[in-house]
Amino acid sequence: MRDRYGREVTDLRISLTQRCNLKCVFCHMEGQPVSSEELGLDDLTTIVRAAARAGIDRVKLTGGEPTLRTDLLEIVRAFRPHMRELSMTTNALRLEELAAPLRAAGLDRVNISLPSLEPNTYRELTGVDGVPRVLRGIYAARKAGLAPIKLNVVSLSGRNDDGQSRDALLELAKATGAWLQVIEFENVSGRVDPEVYRRFHSELGRLSADAARRAFRTEHNRLHDRPRYTFAADGTAVTLEVVQPVENPAFCMACHRLRLTSDGRLKGCLMTNRGLVDLNPLLRGSDPELALDRAFELAVATRRPFFVGPETPAPSGTEPLAWASEGAAFPMVPSH
Repeated sequence: MRDRYGREVTDLRISLTQRCNLKCVFCHMEGQPVSSEELGLDDLTTIVRAAARAGIDRVKLTGGEPTLRTDLLEIVRAFRPHMRELSMTTNALRLEELAAPLRAAGLDRVNISLPSLEPNTYRELTGVDGVPRVLRGIYAARKAGLAPIKLNVVSLSGRNDDGQSRDALLELAKATGAWLQVIEFENVSGRVDPEVYRRFHSELGRLSADAARRAFRTEHNRLHDRPRYTFAADGTAVTLEVVQPVENPAFCMACHRLRLTSDGRLKGCLMTNRGLVDLNPLLRGSDPELALDRAFELAVATRRPFFVGPETPAPSGTEPLAWASEGAAFPMVPSH
């Protein structure tokens, strides 16, 4: 399924909860409005089946912290038959105990949030003394075969964007066979304090240029067209992916993702809550499968790149579906 800008939608990022056992200063909570509601296993599985019918074949579980869901293993087992790839983003504080069961349930791989290996910096950024637990979680994920492991590092000015911090993370990547994914801090409205953003935002152009010069192989991730560099570090191949979303139209134009909020709304873009599609009443209707199929069509039809303003007309010949334009019993949640 393609949106009106020609972007094929193949990925669904599912927030399972807004609960978390960290308090990261850079957290954007998937851009979701505050909510304590969480979809249950049956509703989640019904939605994932609809996603598969819409042509989506990759799901990423996220949060909050998804490992706080007591039914996480059941969720993974229920999703597995419907998806070609099933992955999860986690802070890894509970991964030491969960890595092997998650792999057995059908999880393919994990992204692990790790802002710093320096204990005091980690504590300052997350509110928790967690580095030893995260490291045990990383090694448990490696042993379980949750690969490739990606170490997600949100680049923060004056905290982890210096050479020493990145070298330490590269050493960890070498030791564990993980990929290092350095991510530009995003100013997500309503979720990230603008003052915190101004204080910590770190531009990644120099890092990307340096990595490109050192790389013996450069690829691009199909999601967001972000560059992935492989270079030799003391004789060992290391992979570094650079995620630069800020003021980057190319990033938006290679976006293939829909999002599902923890309280059951389809969301077309991290950066805006304009046009959320509420799935809750559809799940309780007389024909939820048909209703969800049309809801996915609506979410895709109304999707637009973030850099394109809401008043900008869509490309000619790409009008939304007639029933979508008419509303057709689909609650569109107002923008926040």
